[in-house]
Amino acid sequence: MWYQARTAARIVLTIAIAGILIPVNAAETKPDKKKSQIAYQRGVQADKAGHRDEAIAAYSEAITDDPANGPAWRARGKDYLAAGDNGKAAEDMEQAVRLSPADAQAYAGRADVFAALGQPERAIQDYSTAIGLKLERTEVYAARGNANLAAQHYDKAIDDFTQAIKLRLDNPEPYKGRGMAYASLHNYRDAIEDFGSCLAHRPDYEDVYVERGLSYASMGEFQRAAQDLDVAVRLRAEDVRARRVRGAVRDRMEDSEGAIADFTEAIRLDPKDARLYLARGAVYARLQKYAESLQDRDKAVELAPQSAEAYVARGSSYHLMGQHAKGFEDRTQAIALDPNYPLAWEARGNAYFMLGRYDEALTDLKRAAQLDPNNRETQRLLAESQAHVDAIVQQSLAKEAEPDTTSVKLSNVETLPDPKPEPKPEPKTETPPATPPAPAPASAPASPPAPEPKVEVPPAPAPKVVKKEKPPVTGPTAASLNARGRQLTQDGKFNEAIDALTQALQLDPSMSLAYNARGYAKVRMKQYTEAIADFDQAIKLNPKYGNAYLNRSAAKRAAGDKEGADADVAKSRELTKGQ
Repeated sequence: MWYQARTAARIVLTIAIAGILIPVNAAETKPDKKKSQIAYQRGVQADKAGHRDEAIAAYSEAITDDPANGPAWRARGKDYLAAGDNGKAAEDMEQAVRLSPADAQAYAGRADVFAALGQPERAIQDYSTAIGLKLERTEVYAARGNANLAAQHYDKAIDDFTQAIKLRLDNPEPYKGRGMAYASLHNYRDAIEDFGSCLAHRPDYEDVYVERGLSYASMGEFQRAAQDLDVAVRLRAEDVRARRVRGAVRDRMEDSEGAIADFTEAIRLDPKDARLYLARGAVYARLQKYAESLQDRDKAVELAPQSAEAYVARGSSYHLMGQHAKGFEDRTQAIALDPNYPLAWEARGNAYFMLGRYDEALTDLKRAAQLDPNNRETQRLLAESQAHVDAIVQQSLAKEAEPDTTSVKLSNVETLPDPKPEPKPEPKTETPPATPPAPAPASAPASPPAPEPKVEVPPAPAPKVVKKEKPPVTGPTAASLNARGRQLTQDGKFNEAIDALTQALQLDPSMSLAYNARGYAKVRMKQYTEAIADFDQAIKLNPKYGNAYLNRSAAKRAAGDKEGADADVAKSRELTKGQ
């Protein structure tokens, strides 16, 4: 009883204390709109004076005094965005839109944040809402144009920039944006005209000189491009992009030393950009400075290990230096990183072609042509590879169709003795009785014995030559099935290819080429265990089959056997060294 009474007393006391405190807390949380508005205006003045930190502090004070002050949230979000704090900017703009759903500037501000976050589609939606709320300003249309440009809606971007120009003819930004949209559509003449209009309003706009230089270069007018890029570098010597583009233009103008100088300076300014090493490595390769080229391409792979382009380039250096196994390994890695990269397939196919491995070249070049059907160089190599493969197949089929001709002795000839010649019959004459010959004088030499009569012996019959012809072919041969299997693999019909190659091996179990080809088809089907078994058999039949080792390494790597894959790559390099 005593305990219950004490508990009840505590509850009453708590309620009483809470009743005393509630008015105080309520007074502390009650918004002070007037004070908030004063702080907000102080923030606006600080922004005009360029004192961003003071402005943010003032806007924060305004929000504290009145959390429903939407303009304060929007203004602070805009300053956070300008300071590069996109996270805080996004939070403030979300709150501004929530508090003021009819505030066009809040939508425009949130759209700016989406654009900075790389979300152009969401930015376009918010800019459109702002425009629909009658915020029809040149900067809003220009901003939506930039979002459309980022989203690759080039025609819509041109419309937005055109409207922005109509609203304010002296604003350089819409001219720049429209010029970039025209350039993206390969309409370089209109792009150059817009860039010129932009520069007329802002002659020191360094970025626009770079853009116009790119358009000139795209039209093959390298001298004009170089002039614009010279101006850009003079205006901002540490602009890495200007250096990189000018280096590329100088390379096209065959100014290799100037190109190397620009790329080297750009690397000094930004040593982590793999593209710069690739660009300089390409110039070194054309100058036949293969060691320097390989060093740059090694660095590119180190900086960008997921770049298929970097592996293709380094593979080129290896091939140029005669290290073909490493070259194939790099280009195979490029294909693994990006199976839809046509240059990787073309590069490996080209290497196979140069080494006379035409069937493998044909497979790669067909894939490259599928991915980039307008590449004339790929089409040329493809036609030449097909011609070589057709010639090899025809030679193989013709050789197989020839009868085997051997000299053999008939068994009865081998066992019968040579026939003895019959002596000519002597003429029958009367022979007188023999009388002993008179003894010859001692001094007289003995007369030679009378010669034996010569007997004409007919020659032994020559062994007959028998043509042992193959029985007439009633079905496909191993060679034709192997050729068909490879063709089906090149066409991407891997199940049918495996069936054809299996039939070839049933006819000729010693055909290592067919085992290797079937293993390759199984790799493409991701049947790695079965593929490895085929490569094993190909290597067993031909221990010096370097390509089978290389293919097996790819299958092992895909199956998770990195150590085994590395060993196979090493063996392939050993076998192909010097090729």
